[in-house]
Amino acid sequence: MFGAIDTLAHTLERLRQHTLLVAWVLLGLTLAAALSGGLALYVDAVYTDLLDTRLSEPPYLWRWRYLGAWSGTISRDQVEAAGAAVEDSFAAALDLPVLRTARYIRAGTGTARLDSYNLGQLTPAVLTGMDDAMTITAGQWPPAAPRAGEPVPVLASDTLMGRAGVQVGDVISLLRGGQTLTLRVAALWAPVDAAQTDWLFPVKFFDDVLLMTEADFWAAATGDAPIDEAGWMLNFDGAALRASDVDGLLARSAEGQRAVETALVGIREDVSPRSALTAFNDEASSLQQQLFLIITPVGGLVLYFVALVAGLLVGRQQADDVKLRSRGATRRWLLIVHGLMWLVLALGSALLGGLVAPQLVRVVARTSSFLRFDAMLSLPEVALTLDAFLTGLFATGLAALGGLVMAWRSTAQDVNSYRQSNARAAKAWWQRAYLDLIIAGGAAYLLFGLWSRGGLQASADAPFNDPVTFAGPTLLSFGLVLIFLRLLPVVLSLAARTVGLTRDIPLLMALRELTRSGGRYRGALLMTAFTLSLTGFTASMASTLDQSLSDTMNYRIGADLVVQPATDALTETDDSGQTSSITGYNVPPAEDLLEIQGVESVSRVGKVVARVSVGTQRFDGTVVGVDRVPLGEAALFRDDYASEPLVGLLNHLALDRTGIIVSESFAAQYGIVVGQELTLEISALDQWFSLRVPVVGLVAYFPTIDPASGFFAVANLDPLYELAGTPLPHDFWLDLAPDADPDQVARDIRASGFPLQRALSPAEALAEAQGEPARRGVLGFLSVGFVAAIALTLIATLIQTTASFKAQAAQLGALRAMGLGGMAVASYVIVLQGLLAVSGIASGTSIGLATALTYLPLLDFSGGLPPYLVRVGWAEIAQVYLVFAGVLLVVTLVTTIFFTRARMTTVLRLGEG
Repeated sequence: MFGAIDTLAHTLERLRQHTLLVAWVLLGLTLAAALSGGLALYVDAVYTDLLDTRLSEPPYLWRWRYLGAWSGTISRDQVEAAGAAVEDSFAAALDLPVLRTARYIRAGTGTARLDSYNLGQLTPAVLTGMDDAMTITAGQWPPAAPRAGEPVPVLASDTLMGRAGVQVGDVISLLRGGQTLTLRVAALWAPVDAAQTDWLFPVKFFDDVLLMTEADFWAAATGDAPIDEAGWMLNFDGAALRASDVDGLLARSAEGQRAVETALVGIREDVSPRSALTAFNDEASSLQQQLFLIITPVGGLVLYFVALVAGLLVGRQQADDVKLRSRGATRRWLLIVHGLMWLVLALGSALLGGLVAPQLVRVVARTSSFLRFDAMLSLPEVALTLDAFLTGLFATGLAALGGLVMAWRSTAQDVNSYRQSNARAAKAWWQRAYLDLIIAGGAAYLLFGLWSRGGLQASADAPFNDPVTFAGPTLLSFGLVLIFLRLLPVVLSLAARTVGLTRDIPLLMALRELTRSGGRYRGALLMTAFTLSLTGFTASMASTLDQSLSDTMNYRIGADLVVQPATDALTETDDSGQTSSITGYNVPPAEDLLEIQGVESVSRVGKVVARVSVGTQRFDGTVVGVDRVPLGEAALFRDDYASEPLVGLLNHLALDRTGIIVSESFAAQYGIVVGQELTLEISALDQWFSLRVPVVGLVAYFPTIDPASGFFAVANLDPLYELAGTPLPHDFWLDLAPDADPDQVARDIRASGFPLQRALSPAEALAEAQGEPARRGVLGFLSVGFVAAIALTLIATLIQTTASFKAQAAQLGALRAMGLGGMAVASYVIVLQGLLAVSGIASGTSIGLATALTYLPLLDFSGGLPPYLVRVGWAEIAQVYLVFAGVLLVVTLVTTIFFTRARMTTVLRLGEG
């Protein structure tokens, strides 16, 4: 019916006619491409930074070895064939710059003699490719070619000279396999850098090797298969490699390895980064899969937005399709038009998504927590890769497929079926399939399974390793939102019946509109409720995660800065002059640290192996010795670690300087009460010292101590040292000024001459944990994904509101013509908008909070220590709600102003369509 040019022109004209809807579809598809492609780009970027750190030094070195003792001796031709396979075929397969190529060949070991002195077993061999790593310390190398009958010149190591006195000019007789070789030491060598890592073999390997030129070596080699050992090494430059290149590198190395093994049977690859690269690749792939699972709900919201707008776009075109079919156009031609339209949209959005994805990844890299982008972290150059583009193209193709399915259904209608479909309102397909009840049932099953096993104890450093962390709450939120949408029409219908008994016309009109035409608003309500419910849960989860991580680092370290000094041991010697025992320790004084700027107080904290006797039972454990007064300021102690504040707890130690504060769980288990006396023994200087001590208090948790590991107690430090007769090694817990930088304080301590061995800071540990790729990626993609989802939800609300009121324009105009006042229409619009906004926001809020309060207590993100606390992210939730409220208020005002101006002219146009 139509030619190719006409078909293309008609497709472009359709895109032009619906510019605004096409723009919204492009926005949704572009976000889908950017988010999906950004996952691959992010993993590639962060793991490119980590690639070399996962490999040994040098990172891209391959070495092969052939041992005649295992597989028999080989000929020169076999050596050359293997060398060509390694140096040509394998190097070409890897397609990386080669930094070094080295080869080693030997033809048997023999007994060497220098005059009458036996030098032991020495090996004549060839070594190539290591000249720049060797320095000639005596003689000349390479030597002049020997004349017939002269000894063969060799290069010997300095080690052989130092061990056996071999010097330049010495003639060595080497008996090997019944053959005697006469060799002359032409030069001595030593490694330029003994620590150099890209030697073919470790430098010591060549201490007993006499190196020859290749010509001399092959002239001295006898027999058809004289070679009993050979080695080859290739060291590649992988500086330009990215994480996304590792798959290809592994595949190419396997291909090259097959060529090497074919060239020489029995050769083996004994050094390579293959296993490390495989493990690295698995780690990166695991992160990408983890990010994909986490971002799936947000991706679903984006795809749903595309489906909503696509439905409107296809619906706008449906009348034209029906008209064209009535005039002779075939369904096949209409499908070609729709297919071309969606192909243009998919390809265009994939290209736009490819441009946006690198910028999105840079934003993710700066994520410190949910909806916070203030981290000072860098990434290597982020550039669009083929893998990322294809991933984005797949996402846009999947979204576009939904539009094509709608077009398929739309083009199947004629005029009569079109009118009938517009005349009836049906439930959503998922309601007819009871998908909401199925999803809610699955979420309940997951929740019951999690509850029955006592919850999930995740690591504070890597909380997202278990997919249940996010998948379970997402299913629960989604199921509850769908059930809410199923029940909402019933509630609204009951409300309409009740309001029908009153004179509130605007409210009654709004309730009946929502009851009769709920399908117009269902999509926007679903997006609003689901987005806000996930935002509420995710914000609360992130708030809980952040505080749990901070609490965990504080608990692990104990103070703003913990200084571990180098301690000198005092020893005594026996009559023979040998050290016999340690008698004490020299520990630097705490007062030296108080002179450092930024340090406000210092407490000595020492842990001593101890045991306590309760009745006839003896229990092993730990006693923590402290300086009572400064510890109250220095220790990072949470209120729920004990039944009273730390300062009050430590004051009990002032009442009796030998008193101890005992573990609460231990005291409860064995009936220990405050005031009871116990026998305490401490281990020091390989001895046990005993003391009767009163129990002056109880503590549930103390920083750095795991109560589950057994008995522990807190005591004054000085009485313990007096009992041992000497100070013992201990740490210093520092309380820093609020504006002090722990790193700078540590540098100042080291510069002051204090014997600092190690400094630990919760701030540094927290920053390192927050920068972990999985955590940063999950929170980053959730943040940008939810920002996108919130924006799309507001756009969907605006689009569906506009479409709804356009559908009611004739009705409102007619009502105005019949005398309904402008204020009544305005009230109707405001009430309708208000009901929609309140329904979406209230349901989303309540479902989000219910999900958070149901799931978060079961997801222990503290790793067990310290006690886990759930925190609701009210600040982030309030930010989102302010944005929602502001945009919905603007939409309500605009639609109110517009539709209150609808007059009789609207009615007069009724017959124009």
